[in-house]
Amino acid sequence: MPKKIVFRVFGIVLLSCLVTLNARGADEDNWIGKRVMVVKPNVNFQVSKTMVGPAPIGMVLDVTEVNGKWLKFKEKRGWIQIENVILQSKSVEHFSNLIRANPSSEGYNQRGVAWVAQQEYDKAIADFDEAIRRDSKNISAFNDRGNAYRKLGKLSEALADFNKVVASGVRHPAVYLNRGFVLHDKGDYDAALADFNLSLKVDAKFAPAWEAGGSARQAKGEYDWAISNFNKAIEADDTFVLAYNNLAWILATCPDDQIRDAEKAVQHGTKACELTGFQNAEFLDTLAAAHAEAGQFEQAVQHAKQAVELAKTEKKGEIAERLKRYEANKPFRQGV
Repeated sequence: MPKKIVFRVFGIVLLSCLVTLNARGADEDNWIGKRVMVVKPNVNFQVSKTMVGPAPIGMVLDVTEVNGKWLKFKEKRGWIQIENVILQSKSVEHFSNLIRANPSSEGYNQRGVAWVAQQEYDKAIADFDEAIRRDSKNISAFNDRGNAYRKLGKLSEALADFNKVVASGVRHPAVYLNRGFVLHDKGDYDAALADFNLSLKVDAKFAPAWEAGGSARQAKGEYDWAISNFNKAIEADDTFVLAYNNLAWILATCPDDQIRDAEKAVQHGTKACELTGFQNAEFLDTLAAAHAEAGQFEQAVQHAKQAVELAKTEKKGEIAERLKRYEANKPFRQGV
């Protein structure tokens, strides 16, 4: 059976006027390996003094390097100052303190985002509901509630929220991207593609929309188009790990012999694993399939075993079945 593509969800940041408390949550010498959340508005990743991309409130990041008061993160280009983040484990408490000091719509919305980061989706939705009750024009709350509904598989509720966001007239590529994700989940790939294309009309270099379009094309069996989309996502953002992974997967496992390319599959699969420190089960599973396509079954078995160890319980069986094929010196094919 085809491998399920897992999309990221995207928030939209409109206005942010919260006065944050002290965001320091760990000793400066002990940040590496910590998971943190951005808790201040108008934060950007920086290289030297150049801004290379936004880091919105609620973004969760894994720290890989420390340089004085600056932090660097897995899968991200650029640095953020320590004062702009807090340990993810303390994020709900942080926003709860802000709500007690100033119970605003935005405060409830940001705490909802913190609950989402902890996969407490029902609690998140309760906070988004309160944010909307306090301010029915809080478009970010509708967007974030839509993402939480989608996580719970409540696609009709998610679609209703994203329709409200689109109807608000907000010009942001994630507005159409998020609605497209729901349509993709519903199996309406043509409608999803239409939204991903609208996202690209807002920002032609928005890599997630290129990647999402590739996944929709792949679901439709339009493999050449899918590959083109994944490559354009990488051109737009050469650290966008999902594009490398999904490109490697189609090149390694496509049922069409003319599409598969073992060498490129290994190249892109390796890049995805390098960007995640060889600690992501999904990407290791893809790299294993790429090595199997290349006839390198020893490497395929090695990576597949690591993927099984790291995978969530519900994913272990699927990966283990592929591992059996590699142990028998057989590659994996979608739909075969």
